[in-house]
Amino acid sequence: MKTNKQLAQLYQITNKQQNLTDFINSIYNRTLSMFAYTGLPDTVDRTILEKHLQLYGYVVFFKYNNKLYFTKAGLTGNEKSPYNEPTEALVNVPALGINQRLTLNKNAVLVQNDDLKTGILPYIKKSGTLLIENEITMLLNSYNDRIQSLITAGSDQSVAAANQYLNNIINGNLGTIAENSFLKDITVHNAQSTAKIDFSDLIQYQQYLKSDLYNMLGLSSLNNMKKERMNSLEVQANDDNVYPFVDSMLSNRKQGFKMVNKLFNGNIQVDFNGAWKDKAENRTNSNANQVDEPTKQQKPNEPNEPERTQNEPNTNQPEPEKPDKKEDKE
Repeated sequence: MKTNKQLAQLYQITNKQQNLTDFINSIYNRTLSMFAYTGLPDTVDRTILEKHLQLYGYVVFFKYNNKLYFTKAGLTGNEKSPYNEPTEALVNVPALGINQRLTLNKNAVLVQNDDLKTGILPYIKKSGTLLIENEITMLLNSYNDRIQSLITAGSDQSVAAANQYLNNIINGNLGTIAENSFLKDITVHNAQSTAKIDFSDLIQYQQYLKSDLYNMLGLSSLNNMKKERMNSLEVQANDDNVYPFVDSMLSNRKQGFKMVNKLFNGNIQVDFNGAWKDKAENRTNSNANQVDEPTKQQKPNEPNEPERTQNEPNTNQPEPEKPDKKEDKE
């Protein structure tokens, strides 16, 4: 099919590489505001710092001319660690004219995004690839729904007449007249297959892929497609799967900047921001309420004694013992 200028301006759903790049950027536009910083110097931009951490999985801080900078350095010196962990950083910043080998925790500090320094790009790529493929399937399914019947013709004249017939219907003509030869030369086939893909299944799959990614990024999104309702325990169990990764991201940042503050005399603090901060505060308040709530020991239910009037005898008191009757002897 020829693509004219108007169609070229539409969203090209089959351009997978460009669509994946757009999807990754759309997720980064949300996650770059996940953390809030205080005490950052003018040489450290918060957005660029978060982009490097989430994209590369780590950054290395160092000082140059008494100013704090960071970069994605090469990590080496594993042979000097008993656990085969990097002990040195190869810092190469052409703009500053630096190409040095720095020692970690001595004149450089490693700040990680997560425990394994993977970042979040692999997870976004995986979800984005599956989402784009499913969107193409949904589009093809939508195209197939438009085709109600197929018309076959035996001659060019019949093909032209069939096209004219369809155009008249599309243009809204109340009726159209066809010749007998046209009706005899064409055959109409039903294009609707009984094995057609259910569109609702594709939508559910789309929602599942999105919720799976959002849950990994700490934004709870229920993906239970089998139930119309969920109780509080099921919702809480879903929340337990949401927080571990983002908690690890915050913990690694706090640990890294604690060393930065110690080594370079800084005062940089980091915490959750926006929706992530609200969720963290809700978790803290919920846990505090569960701890502060006193545990009352339940007593067995006792039957309530009915009220008695002043002259009414107490039937619950034990009856007095009756004296033994002596038999009269004649």
